[in-house]
Amino acid sequence: MRFSDWQLTRLRNALRAYHHHGRGSGGEFFNWKDVSEAISLSTDVEVPPERLRQFVEGNRSKDGALRKFQSMQPESLEAIVKFVTEENLVLPAELEEHAPSSHAAQRLLEYLDQSFDRVRLLPPVTFEGTYQARRADERSFVVWELTLQRPSAEGMMQVTKTEERYNAQFKDEYEGWTPEQRRERRRSRTLYGGWAIFTPEDNVMVFLKEADNGRNLYQFTLAADLSYTPESAVERLVLLHHDYPIELENTNREEPDILRSILQETEQNILIFRRTA
Repeated sequence: MRFSDWQLTRLRNALRAYHHHGRGSGGEFFNWKDVSEAISLSTDVEVPPERLRQFVEGNRSKDGALRKFQSMQPESLEAIVKFVTEENLVLPAELEEHAPSSHAAQRLLEYLDQSFDRVRLLPPVTFEGTYQARRADERSFVVWELTLQRPSAEGMMQVTKTEERYNAQFKDEYEGWTPEQRRERRRSRTLYGGWAIFTPEDNVMVFLKEADNGRNLYQFTLAADLSYTPESAVERLVLLHHDYPIELENTNREEPDILRSILQETEQNILIFRRTA
């Protein structure tokens, strides 16, 4: 089975949590040898501790800007999947993908192509990876995870997004939970799949479909870290979610008042995603 970047990130997160939260018989923290032995006992497949660490934590490039992850043999990946699902670190359903057709993305890229651009150049910085955004209000605490896969030469990326909702009182406890505790406490989980493109102006346009019902979700960049050295990783991505148009209840208001009202409503649709992997 071939695993996507999004699925690999899920597996890394599960192993990282097992390594971080696990304890030995004497209460000591697990090291990567302990995790390797646990996988071997569960699956009869040996995954060397250092290779496992590099798969989960990665190695920084010489300039420290980009983290590169160790690849795994198919047998090792299948063993990791078996281990994390048997240990209830990840449910099988949480490794499922929703990947709508990308034909429309290709057509949109062709349409946006500008005749005066002799060569199609993508942003010099690295966008692919996993990002997370959080927001809390009086009723809910919401965690969004966005994964952008490596773009094609034309500038298209496969995208996966999850949305998990918890009661508002849990926002300060979330960081210390194990994957099982997060699963027990969450109220809902929504999966989206789709694609994104780079426009000639280096904007990212994200088009997603909700896996359960096909509901649309559009997000476009408002801001991003673009002033890094070539091939360095973007750390923050600010996206505006477009939904139904904002209703103007009073058409007799002055334009400055209308703009303030629109900006106030729009603020709720802006998410700041920070890189996690």
